[in-house]
Amino acid sequence: MDLTEYKDLFAVEAREYIQLLNENLLQFEQTPTDPELIAEMFRAAHSLKGMAGTMGYTQLADLTHHMENLLDALRNKEITASGELINTLFDSIDMLEVILEEVISSDSVQTDTGELKDRLAHILEKGSALPDVASESKPSDREESVPVLPLNEYDRELIKEAVSKGYQSYGVTVTLRDNVLMKSVRAYTVFQALEKLGTVVKSVPSAEDLDDERFDDHFTVLLFTRHPMAEVKATVLGIPEIIDVIVAEVTPEPSVLTTDRDQISPPGSVMPALTGDRPRADVHDRIVEKFVRVETERLDQLNNLVGELVISRTQVIEMAKHLEDGHARAAVAQMDRVTTELQYAAMRLRMVPVKQVFDRFPRMVRDLAKTANKEVYLHVVGEETELDRSLMNQIGDPLVHLIRNAVDHGLETEAERLRAGKPTVGQIRLEARHEGSHVVIEVADDGRGIDAEAVKAKAIKVGLVTREQAAKMTPQEAQGLIFEPGFTTNEEVTDVSGRGVGMDAVKAALEGMNGSVDVRSEMGRGTTVALRLPLTLAIVQALLVKVGSEMCAIPIQSVRENLRVVPQAIKTIHGERVITLRNEVLPLLDLAMLLGFGAVNGKGVLPTIVVEAGTMKAGLVVDQLLGQQEVVIKSLSPILGDVRGVAGAAVLGDGTVALILDISAVLNDLVA
Repeated sequence: MDLTEYKDLFAVEAREYIQLLNENLLQFEQTPTDPELIAEMFRAAHSLKGMAGTMGYTQLADLTHHMENLLDALRNKEITASGELINTLFDSIDMLEVILEEVISSDSVQTDTGELKDRLAHILEKGSALPDVASESKPSDREESVPVLPLNEYDRELIKEAVSKGYQSYGVTVTLRDNVLMKSVRAYTVFQALEKLGTVVKSVPSAEDLDDERFDDHFTVLLFTRHPMAEVKATVLGIPEIIDVIVAEVTPEPSVLTTDRDQISPPGSVMPALTGDRPRADVHDRIVEKFVRVETERLDQLNNLVGELVISRTQVIEMAKHLEDGHARAAVAQMDRVTTELQYAAMRLRMVPVKQVFDRFPRMVRDLAKTANKEVYLHVVGEETELDRSLMNQIGDPLVHLIRNAVDHGLETEAERLRAGKPTVGQIRLEARHEGSHVVIEVADDGRGIDAEAVKAKAIKVGLVTREQAAKMTPQEAQGLIFEPGFTTNEEVTDVSGRGVGMDAVKAALEGMNGSVDVRSEMGRGTTVALRLPLTLAIVQALLVKVGSEMCAIPIQSVRENLRVVPQAIKTIHGERVITLRNEVLPLLDLAMLLGFGAVNGKGVLPTIVVEAGTMKAGLVVDQLLGQQEVVIKSLSPILGDVRGVAGAAVLGDGTVALILDISAVLNDLVA
């Protein structure tokens, strides 16, 4: 059977399982006695292994199988958690990511997993001193007797806790048809079906024996659920090649007690986590009822069509202004309202929570802290904040730079923090929040802060500023020099940072997204870097202007104010025209000449737009200000290539095409 068509879906779900393993292992490192975390990791590894095996990715399935063995022994208390065990599991998760990308890109694996599998097996062998209780017993005479499940003390405590929370504990014995091919796959299918109803706690034979097909034609599992017996039985009997199912209640007594096979328990909701406050959503409900996977190409096509509809709406509204028929005008107004709602609904489809990016950083901070020999706690706030998907794909790298710098440059060593009277554990806060039509993402640390004088001295040394310029700088302006290309105050190159790259890349990336970056710092108290981003890049508020015979749109976030400049206010410095605005000297630029449209009619009062990008500010002279309008961004044809200073185009209500300007590129070209 050709499974190629399922590769993309497998990749998405496999990455989710790997991320889940990462998240739970990070929590488990802090609370190594939490059985639910172990159970979650085991379920994730088990599911990933089954999926990989079904797809034929044997190397991926084999490594996950070794991880599952270790997690199974851990949850059965046959071994105990240790630093070696946790580090090996982290290394295994990293290896899973590498192998996954290899099989997705080329269907082959070049990475050698032998050494890592040996480490996993060694830890298991070294720590396994208890016998495998589950494998000691085997259900017999299954047609006449109830399920048999040997219970250890840990199992009994779990059952007591489940019962106290209103769940039923069932033993489910499944009998397969004779001579079934791929018995392990059929067993995996049963596990998947039961996990949609609750939580599978253990099995007889063990999960390892089931996967290796070391069983006859039947097996028994322990299931916690709120669904009735009849539903559990019907669910399993609905799986092909299952000929019999026995469902019986299991009590926490030393010997297994059962109820009548057809007893019905009160129906209820799906089972949450048995410990802590982490509710466990039912897999079936989460996928079928709440979420539907849709290809991004289809979403992009929908957004493009909605954009065309918005343009047509504007044209219809313009024509409707000349109508005298009240009913027609009312119909146009209704169309306007509905189209606007559809536009915002389509925009929301593009929005995804920043959690998708934030999830990678707890693990990254853990590894960076170990490399830098520092203790670091990462506090994440606002991960449910939503941002445009296209921006989400670009924001990851800037955040990586900021967090690496916070760990390496920002936070002091343990000895330095003790001398400063600070806790030995450094704090990093990663926060996202909405501010109007923007999203602000902050990376803050409680470290040493930025020494403005040291920044000035280094800037003078590398020739970024003169001594006279540095002397006039405020601390805030001096701190802004860290965004200059190649600038670093760290004299020593480390594995974490200190190569003179990163912060300038952050600034360039933000400006490319029509965003901005700001830094605030206080010596001895820490540093906060704030990234300010538009909610979406698909539709923007823009100021429409006429330049010569052409229409241009300037994104409103780049506009600071509009002026009417009289000829007497224009001065010349070194041959360049400037104006003075509230004691600030601004260059006065002819936008038509910058864009190659000739020159603006310079007679009389000049309509001028004060624009800003980062630390650069200028006045752009235009022929006419036309007002503010919401425009849909259209990409330029690939034939044109990357036109410097132009971010795209917009079709206006009367059919006119307006160029959307990239103010950052325009001002950077001026400086260059």
